[in-house]
Amino acid sequence: MRYNNSARMAESSEMNKRGGHHKYDAKKMTMRRCIMMDSDLAPRFDEDDEYFPQPGYGEPRYATVQRRGRAVPRDVYRGRGARGAATMIRNYLDNRRERQLQRGVAGAVAAVIMNLVRVPKGASIGKNFILRSIGQYVEDVKPVLLKTDRNDLMFYIEDEETANAIKAISRRIRDPVSNSPITFLVTRASAGIATVSPGERQLIEEALRKRYNPESHALDLSEFGLDELFRTRALHLALTRNNIMMTVVNVIDKYYGDVTALSVKGNRLRFLDFFACLLYRLKNVRMLDLSSNQIEKMSELEKLKGWPVETFFFEDNPICGKFSSADAYLSSVHHVFPAITMLDGIPVQRASADLSELDDEPTIPPLRPSFYGNEERRALIEAFIIEYMAVYDDGDTNNRRNLIHAYDENATFSLSIANLPDANDRKPFQENSTYSIYVKRSHNICCKERWERNRDKIVQKGAMDIVVELRKLPPTKHLMDTFLVDVSLVTNNLMCFAVQGFFRDGIEKVDDGENLKYFCRNFVVISKGEGKVAVVSDMLFISAVFIERLRRCKVMLSNLLKAPVANSPTPSATLNNAMSEMAVTELPSTSGVGQDRSLTLAEMAASGDEHVQQQMVEAFSRESKMKPEWSRKCLMDQNWNYEVAGQAFLAVRDKIPPEAFQ
Repeated sequence: MRYNNSARMAESSEMNKRGGHHKYDAKKMTMRRCIMMDSDLAPRFDEDDEYFPQPGYGEPRYATVQRRGRAVPRDVYRGRGARGAATMIRNYLDNRRERQLQRGVAGAVAAVIMNLVRVPKGASIGKNFILRSIGQYVEDVKPVLLKTDRNDLMFYIEDEETANAIKAISRRIRDPVSNSPITFLVTRASAGIATVSPGERQLIEEALRKRYNPESHALDLSEFGLDELFRTRALHLALTRNNIMMTVVNVIDKYYGDVTALSVKGNRLRFLDFFACLLYRLKNVRMLDLSSNQIEKMSELEKLKGWPVETFFFEDNPICGKFSSADAYLSSVHHVFPAITMLDGIPVQRASADLSELDDEPTIPPLRPSFYGNEERRALIEAFIIEYMAVYDDGDTNNRRNLIHAYDENATFSLSIANLPDANDRKPFQENSTYSIYVKRSHNICCKERWERNRDKIVQKGAMDIVVELRKLPPTKHLMDTFLVDVSLVTNNLMCFAVQGFFRDGIEKVDDGENLKYFCRNFVVISKGEGKVAVVSDMLFISAVFIERLRRCKVMLSNLLKAPVANSPTPSATLNNAMSEMAVTELPSTSGVGQDRSLTLAEMAASGDEHVQQQMVEAFSRESKMKPEWSRKCLMDQNWNYEVAGQAFLAVRDKIPPEAFQ
């Protein structure tokens, strides 16, 4: 005769009332014996999800009800409702999961359980951006074992409160490229290390206390496993053991956060995963000694990238013998620690002439108004744009046929439309009357599957086909006071420039800011002689915009109008070379008068132009950190050649007296 679960529990309860004994589960007894013989079998036994512990004497009892093939607990004792039973079961399952995680780590019962944070597609976004963004919402974030897994970024967080705070900001941070929300998945998981006994931790704290120099803020961890405290007790507490390294990291974080000099010489370290946890706990390490270890790959050293290390010792590592030259060795080390001036006891300097890489905080260049290169080119481009837009904005779109003379016979034209989202991933609405006209002609490469079979129909070739296509587009009214122009390339007979701004569909006058659209048009023109140009490539991009973006743009434009037009570039080496190339030849202007070759910045400064000289002195002083009078002397010695002066400065930088610097 078969009894259901309720009947069996009732029978057991009745036996207890009569003074009987509990019926022991033979299966559980066998499982306990097996675990005593081999603890690695414990995770397999814990897979049984349908087992519920039998309550002992004095514990609340609950029965089980069979529902759809599963045993569902129901509280039937002491009047406690289903909520109390569910809470008890949930606590039991959480505790059992913790035990199962601990036992699943190579049989170690004392495994460390942390909060695992997984960021889907976080590797492509970048760990620096993710950690910096988390730091804006959550204080004191200290990741452990930062790594990537199939393009996902993963790291552990020890503090439960910090992990919950990271989980709470999931999807509040956005990808800077795609603007999609970033998800943070937080789960409890084993960190792959075992706990350290209180006695061992106390010895480690005592050893660190003995090795720390409070006057110089230096911590000496060289040959840590051979410390006298450990040897006299026959203990193996080497830093090659991950749990020992993690304990040392936590002790340093707790007591020695002001360390500026750190030595881990002679510890036979091969991997730096756990040692790299110090990167987020010590912020001002200036001296680092990793010599006499077993590091075989530069990828291990790159895990420490971010420390402002100036003095570095790395000799006697296997990776050092793999470099073909001293320059290659120096270049690889500078890639990780760009501020190093002392390597293995030898003074060194950067081989690159770009001193801006040493800046702690890179700055975004200030916004500039339209860039033409010189006044003659500005007059030519503005005349072309005004004449082109006057015809394009005619109330009768059929009159756009007059633009046939603006295009070369082999010219191409393409249009793409995509509504740009704002910071909250909202996309502006565009009315169907004009949107449908644009979208069916869109050559948006993000929607390639829509047009790849009929690309010839949406990319127009030849002046006649282009004009026919332009006549089919809705009538427009461009707001020329919102235009920004940037010239990107000039050669003997070709010039590229982009025009961006706002326009309104239709010719009716409407309220300011209503139905405005953003556009960016890239023109490539060639010279036709006698002061004429022809378009060989015309690419038009259109997007609807929100009122908030229009307001921000108006403020930006009003600020730009107060600034002078950038007819000459910032006097830096890169822009100087670019302007020199652009000034070699000029397209003919609308007047047909040929233009003389423009002077370079070096020639203008050498000829006595005080304004250009002052700009070059300020730029050189800013990059070299020298005082203006010394910067002027360096430029004058090199006949105002900015690039040559920079190379000369790097060659004699160590010999320049300290009073020359700011």
